[in-house]
Amino acid sequence: MSNALRFGLIGCGSQGRYLSEAASITGQAELCACADVNPEAAQRAVALNGYAKAYDDYREMLAAERLAAVIVATTHDQLQPVAMAAVEAGVHALVEKPMALTAADGRALVEAARARGVKIAVGYTLRFMPERVHMKKLLEEGAVGDLAHVFAGQLIGGMGGWLGDRARGGGPLFYIGTHVLDQVLWVVGSRAERVFAEVNRVAQATSPADAVEADASVTIRFEGGVVAQVCCSQRMGGRYGWLDVVGSAGRVRAEWESNCLYVESHRPGAPPYPATIEVPADAYHPAYSPEATARLTGFRYIRAWAAELTDFVGAIREDRDPRASGEDGLQVLEITDAVFESERTGAPVALLPH
Repeated sequence: MSNALRFGLIGCGSQGRYLSEAASITGQAELCACADVNPEAAQRAVALNGYAKAYDDYREMLAAERLAAVIVATTHDQLQPVAMAAVEAGVHALVEKPMALTAADGRALVEAARARGVKIAVGYTLRFMPERVHMKKLLEEGAVGDLAHVFAGQLIGGMGGWLGDRARGGGPLFYIGTHVLDQVLWVVGSRAERVFAEVNRVAQATSPADAVEADASVTIRFEGGVVAQVCCSQRMGGRYGWLDVVGSAGRVRAEWESNCLYVESHRPGAPPYPATIEVPADAYHPAYSPEATARLTGFRYIRAWAAELTDFVGAIREDRDPRASGEDGLQVLEITDAVFESERTGAPVALLPH
């Protein structure tokens, strides 16, 4: 691993350990140090992922270790301040979504990283799922013609623990909704102009101001006239998600945790559609070292996380933007800001041009 980048981990819960597993199978990351406010969690990362040293304080780790990059996988409210500390130390950061809780904080992080010449990647893993990559390719090839409508959603069951705490960035909009918002922005590829939202809050004994969303239904109008309708909810009692893109020549649909695409195209010369395309699980993923091992290789997301980490390392080495950059994360946060403002006012919210 002589050419591997020296990596640290901040936030040693399950997601941090999953991402560490992914980093290990790339063969491009030397797992040097990890930090967590819970010493037992940090020690688990040492035992399970092979980090060389554990810290109780990430600031101490950043000061003591000669790191090239860190994975930041804390609770949502801590993502931005932790990533900012890494940036100020001159360390590249792969930050779990949503990167920050407000666009102002996200913008401050992006600007600080730009000033220090370090890379920020945001953990929008669906960009690395083979079926979503293939969907993007079909759209770029004109399979559905000119885009007109996008219908998308991410639904899960009830959320507990810190994910049910609004002050810590809980709620389905930040947890799963940001994934689908990023997907919508990614496939549309133009500037969002206006947002309108209907939000229901979880009923609880404390003030409604403290309650996370039960669900949010969002309409986004884009420059050029594309309109997207997005739903995220914790009221399903299961897991389901979809991304349905409709255009002048057909439509294409992907579903969460399925590697199949439904395609209908009427453009001249198109293959015979409608059809269901099964995208191989390893399509569009880099080859990994045969010596690299991980306990979770059978887990569907491990290869996508490894592709995410490979892209992040490539962005550092090639001095380019990651596929899901800090700027991409900021665009999502501009939408979430507008969702909450539209909830407050009951009116559509216009987004300022960049």
